[in-house]
Amino acid sequence: MHTVDPWRFTGRFLTNLFQGQIEAADEQRDIPWTKPRVPVAEAKVALVSSAGISMRGDPPFDMDGERRRPTWGDPSWRRIREDAKPDDVAVNHLHIDTGYAERDLNVALPLDRLRELVAAREVGASASSHYAFMGYQGSSGDALVSESAPEIAQAMRDERVDIALLAPV
Repeated sequence: MHTVDPWRFTGRFLTNLFQGQIEAADEQRDIPWTKPRVPVAEAKVALVSSAGISMRGDPPFDMDGERRRPTWGDPSWRRIREDAKPDDVAVNHLHIDTGYAERDLNVALPLDRLRELVAAREVGASASSHYAFMGYQGSSGDALVSESAPEIAQAMRDERVDIALLAPV
């Protein structure tokens, strides 16, 4: 098995700043893996992206706050329509190269791939809503975990989503 070094290209400053915090947080929580209640071919699937995607017309993620406080990330979340096309969304995130997602939304929110899986009957259905948050949280991560994540989970329960797929960037 090949081990990936997530700190290889971050430089000494970022490694020292975040590695200890992340390792400590990982030791404190178990990953809540759950077997799907239904076969994937019958499941309703929602996508969750950490790319800071919002529908045009909705409030963008707070990049001004992120500029003022580089270790902070907007802990709020956005609902993305199932029928969203690249021109319907904006990508607001200072800690990633948003150009990739702007050129191909599937890099950060693979809606086209999910539609293909539904058409091929590999997946039961696409949820009518998908979700996005800003993945870089730094000092605001507690609000994402204690407020936004439960709200997203409730929205998925309300829509009877069987499987949530995270598209991390």
